Amino acid sequence: MRCLSGVLVLNGHLIEPLGHIEGLRWFYVTSWAMRVPVFVILAGYFSSAGPLGHREVRRLTESVLAPYLLIALLHTAQIRLLYGQWKFFTAEPAWGLWFLLSLFVWRMLLPYLAVLRYPLPTALAAALAVGYLDGFTHTFSASRTVAFLPFFLLGWELRRGPADQFLHAVWSREAAAGVLAVTAVACWFLRNDIDTGWLAMHAPYGETVSFNPAWAWGLRGTVLLCGMAIALSFIRLVPKRRLPVVTYLGMGGLYIYLLHPLVLRVFFRFGDLRWVGPWREQAAVLALGCALAAALASPWVRRLTRPVVQPRLPWLYAPEPAAEVPAPGTTAARPPEPAQRQRPGGEPALEAEPAPAARPAATPGARPGEQAGARCRTGPDL
Repeated sequence: MRCLSGVLVLNGHLIEPLGHIEGLRWFYVTSWAMRVPVFVILAGYFSSAGPLGHREVRRLTESVLAPYLLIALLHTAQIRLLYGQWKFFTAEPAWGLWFLLSLFVWRMLLPYLAVLRYPLPTALAAALAVGYLDGFTHTFSASRTVAFLPFFLLGWELRRGPADQFLHAVWSREAAAGVLAVTAVACWFLRNDIDTGWLAMHAPYGETVSFNPAWAWGLRGTVLLCGMAIALSFIRLVPKRRLPVVTYLGMGGLYIYLLHPLVLRVFFRFGDLRWVGPWREQAAVLALGCALAAALASPWVRRLTRPVVQPRLPWLYAPEPAAEVPAPGTTAARPPEPAQRQRPGGEPALEAEPAPAARPAATPGARPGEQAGARCRTGPDL
């Protein structure tokens, strides 16, 4: 899943200038929900609604905020070398980095959103309403942060309840295949009617719709709901077992996402795509994108760029508070007996519950089945 989504993101940006070619435009529109929305859903799935303690803040800073700043400096240096001008990304994120900035905000807000009775419907309402606010634009990725928030909360909800059962039910495989098939057919007929600005959701309604903005909320609502259905169907159909090459490269999914704009900027500066025409040449462009994605996910590229994509900053943080030691004469709490859990699909499994000292305490904001201290995985898990 991580590898496939990363490849689709790279190919989507590669063929974006070729939107006048019908086949590539169909591919761009059809694969939209399988690109960034899937990344956002996965980020929400591996996030916790627990309080942000010392360790969680450090992980969030190292995996999200530090890469955002370091890669933005690489964009600045590259633009200086290629075009001879300085461009520092302060209020407006660099190409592709809006996701990290939004992810930082989502993770900070999640403990507060989790205490709401209906967090996902609330996020949907906010995503529909923010299009009427002219102040929410590209600045600090404000518009996309609110507009894509429902995907993040959907991923968080996947760890429990009916949503998790859907991903493991036998009948859902056929339903997911049907959704993707209908999407492919519908997008072929609507490829020229769908404005890519509707999918980006980075500007107010007045800048992206040609009709009365009073009804634009319905258009965005349709995009969000269809995007959720398509993204969940894509996740359902991706094999969960390890695949020899795909799983190996999938460990570099975040590397593909964060590094490909730097590669494509050089390609667009010195390359030429005017030769693309019939379907064979269109397939060749997509094959080129797959090759670039495989190179960015390769072990040697990950090893070379790890200080930027996954930096470690031990010098920046104070030592963690020492764990409390039981007073002399007292005994630690006895670990509970192993409890029988029920796996999705009705298969029982015996798993020993961890001792209380090794398990974070539940918080009022955390949902059942979620540990308050769970790690926010935004690195290789994407």
